[in-house]
Amino acid sequence: MKKLLPIILILLTTYSCSVEDDSAPLFIEPIFVDNPTAKLLVDIIYVVPSENHDKSMYQLDEAKYLEFLNGCFFNRNDIGIEMGESRVVINSELYDLKDNRGNESAVFSRETQDSYKQDRLNIYVIPRTNTIAIAGIGLRQRALITDEFLFQSTSPHEIGHALGLFHCDVEGNIMTRVRPYLRKDFDGNQINTMRERILSINSDE
Repeated sequence: MKKLLPIILILLTTYSCSVEDDSAPLFIEPIFVDNPTAKLLVDIIYVVPSENHDKSMYQLDEAKYLEFLNGCFFNRNDIGIEMGESRVVINSELYDLKDNRGNESAVFSRETQDSYKQDRLNIYVIPRTNTIAIAGIGLRQRALITDEFLFQSTSPHEIGHALGLFHCDVEGNIMTRVRPYLRKDFDGNQINTMRERILSINSDE
């Protein structure tokens, strides 16, 4: 039974999310606030297969990405995602999740245990082409998002999981699994949960 407990805990706290429906995402009018009351640092962590690679292979404009997150999803809820560090992690096991089909969440949990920082949100990025039917994975204070889905609702969905949210079946909600291309809003309870989790993270610094 003791051997089963870690596996059960991983299954209860990790969310592997399938690829979005093949439809255009909604346009969301950005809303920005100057000084949101709940602020959370985020590290963007690029997973590469060897020391011969670096983050340039992803061609991600980090400032634009944080602007997308804040303007479309978080600032409107008085939450601010702020840039912490931009890092590279060499990990061939995590880089190519196709080799771990069916165990992606467990691999993500295990392979990031020593590289994530507990005083912030940690977003890991891997190539979409190196997964099978996975757009992202959410785990306590950690989110894995495939590069093709960074600028879609996959990002706030997985961040939601990383901040304590579960799936729901309400169409249009960020955490829904129903017609995910229509996702755009968090509800009041979800916002409170995220804000409380952010407060807890910041108080543990």
